[in-house]
Amino acid sequence: MKTFLSIIAFALCMTVGAIAQPHMEIVGGDTYNWGKVRPGQNPLKATILVRNIGNEELHITQVRPGCGCTTAPLDKDKLKPGDTARIKVELNIGATNGNLTKSITITSNDSKDRDRIYYLKAEVIRDVQFTPSQYFTFTELRVGESAESKITIRNSSKEPIILSDFELPEGVTLNVKQNVTIKEGTSFDLIAKLRPTKKGYYNGEIKMKTTTQDYPTLSFPVYGNVQENTSPVYQK
Repeated sequence: MKTFLSIIAFALCMTVGAIAQPHMEIVGGDTYNWGKVRPGQNPLKATILVRNIGNEELHITQVRPGCGCTTAPLDKDKLKPGDTARIKVELNIGATNGNLTKSITITSNDSKDRDRIYYLKAEVIRDVQFTPSQYFTFTELRVGESAESKITIRNSSKEPIILSDFELPEGVTLNVKQNVTIKEGTSFDLIAKLRPTKKGYYNGEIKMKTTTQDYPTLSFPVYGNVQENTSPVYQK
């Protein structure tokens, strides 16, 4: 009889032990979607609620963003049954255009799902796009020689965009002198020419005004490493 009761007690303990465990719930599901956003909303912000719906204390050991563009601090890492924690997310959209998807991995002592992946989504709408990037890079610069670099500016809005009031650093010229109008749905190649006068690292900035709400002013860094000119035809 005692043996039988011992077996029953052991079975009950095992059953209770199996049932007693922490369990993490992310309120609202595993995705946060900002929908359509514009550059002026950067950085994107959201608060994620994490709840312990189990019957033992939940320990969140790590909240790891998938890239450096995302921060996700946690307000507390130990949750008693029924407790809720907050993760305050900030996502820097950078130069992204169109659909954006990032992720956060939440690690806990939830035995059923220790590493929960949470997705961050948005559709970035830009009136202006830049190809290949929003800066002028000069890879082969020599003292006294002129070099070119190009940025293609595309107007993705439904209105013409006007570029004006150009400010240029020393040694730089552009393929425009007056206002430039970029019609809706079209592109314009902005070409910068640089003729450096001395050896070393060149660093400058081209500035201008626009008529778009996203970019009332534009700035394009200009940089490159200038080498000494060893050409026999070069004269200082």
